[in-house]
Amino acid sequence: MEKFKMFYLNIIWSWLLLSVSSCNQSSSLYKKEFTESEAKVYSRQLFQGIGYYYQGTPEEHFLLHEAKLLDSTFSDVYREMGVPRVKRGINTEAMKQYAKAVEYDAESWQGYRGYLYLYFYRDYDNAIKDFDELDALTPNFVDYPQSENIDFMRGIAYLMKNEYSKSQEYFKKFFAHELKSGDLNYIESRAFMYYGITYFEIGDFEKALEKFNLGIKHNKNADLLYWKAKTLIKLKTNSSLAITLLEESEKLLAQGYNSRRPYVEEFYQTYIEDIEALKSLK
Repeated sequence: MEKFKMFYLNIIWSWLLLSVSSCNQSSSLYKKEFTESEAKVYSRQLFQGIGYYYQGTPEEHFLLHEAKLLDSTFSDVYREMGVPRVKRGINTEAMKQYAKAVEYDAESWQGYRGYLYLYFYRDYDNAIKDFDELDALTPNFVDYPQSENIDFMRGIAYLMKNEYSKSQEYFKKFFAHELKSGDLNYIESRAFMYYGITYFEIGDFEKALEKFNLGIKHNKNADLLYWKAKTLIKLKTNSSLAITLLEESEKLLAQGYNSRRPYVEEFYQTYIEDIEALKSLK
């Protein structure tokens, strides 16, 4: 029994000595003062600890705030602070964070802010302003903020401003650039739809039909079929085909083959009510 007590006491003393020893070996991150270059390095190390798929957790924001304290000019921190606020609809705070990100690294983040202005806030003038200013920073280069062609997004912004000729100008640039590196099969259906709508809105239904048909050839979905039917009705030709298209559009919509996006409504998103309303006109 005495031997067991001695063994137990030795374990306790060993643990205490190890604990004291560990406390004395302070990491360089526990220093109170850092050089400017050290602070930048440590700021980025902390930033790497955040979880991109769990944005907005207290643990993540603790790391982000610590990273910002070390380097207040680190643009990625501000952008990352903005993301969960965008997703939660805290708009004013979100855009304050994006403004700081753009202030410290416009080339990296101005296009992303333009994307938010366009899709989340429907602020087309500020979206265009951000896209134009980013273009000036990167001459002879087509930017892809949030993985979307900047000319495509400018085309949408001008479409929503009802400036159709300007919108067509950017959609032409978009298609010309995309065809350099691939073919029409790699272009998403929204591009054909929006391009066609610019002609539909000015009453050039034949040209609109041309764009919708081109899109259907390469990427059939509910939106394109709906808009083709709508155009045929305007042209007052082939009403039986228009009904067939609407029925097929309805089936594809039920299967999820239509344009949509998380958090916000897509531009010209097709709903079953739209299809039913168009059917009633026949």
